[in-house]
Amino acid sequence: MSRSFSSKILLFGEYTVIGGGQALAIPYANFNGHWGKQAPPFDWNPLLRFLSGQPELEIDFKRLESDIKNGGGFSSTIPQGKGLGSSGALVAALLHTYGPEREWTLLEAKDRLSKLEACYHGQSSGVDPLVSWVGEPLLLSGDQDPRIVKLPTKTWQDLNRWYLFDSGVARHSAPLVSVFKKKIEEKEFKKSVSYLETMVGEAIEAYEHLDEAMMGVYMEAISKLQLESFKEMIPASVQEVWIKGLESRDYALKLCGAGGGGYFIAYRLKNIPTHWLKF
Repeated sequence: MSRSFSSKILLFGEYTVIGGGQALAIPYANFNGHWGKQAPPFDWNPLLRFLSGQPELEIDFKRLESDIKNGGGFSSTIPQGKGLGSSGALVAALLHTYGPEREWTLLEAKDRLSKLEACYHGQSSGVDPLVSWVGEPLLLSGDQDPRIVKLPTKTWQDLNRWYLFDSGVARHSAPLVSVFKKKIEEKEFKKSVSYLETMVGEAIEAYEHLDEAMMGVYMEAISKLQLESFKEMIPASVQEVWIKGLESRDYALKLCGAGGGGYFIAYRLKNIPTHWLKF
């Protein structure tokens, strides 16, 4: 059995990182997957067809094909279509198990993983699989190289502040990225995104310094701004829950990645529904 590869959460920076702002992505080990000799049934044909014509990706295709024929594959607890990087963990495990044995720089791994994940998304930044690959928080900033950062994630977990809210809505992120790229040409929206970039930078700093008070302030500000300016990314049923949290000041919701469905991130200010998933 290969090592385990965790899911990921894009804690801050969805959309703003496109314009050069910061983003913070963290591994979420409660959901994970590994490549093993016995795996649940899965249609591997698209991946095998994809890899068969791309020897430059250096995947041991014959061994992979043989293992799959003998019942092997990727066993995962990561929910698909929720924004937690299920395909990213898969290709990270694929490269680790069937790729060349050598030392990888972060940039080299990101580039190779992005090309592998293109099988599932057509185009990939490589960030999702890279978080699974390194198993450490990554700080991103526009076109700059990603870097591993040490964060008080365990202490945040003990404080019971961060949760995932499952919208129960199917997630389709690609059309929303197109919506964003079109809206960014609008003057008022561009101004909102600029303000959001500032709030994201401050929130990342508050996370790094375990500043609960300021984190609450920034999360409320981000939540209000996204509700006003990113409505297309928030399903109507989620908006109701979103508004309830802001009005009661019990919690603040924000996007988790592109939005549109799947999971949304919640920060507990006072109270939070008990069935939401802590991280």
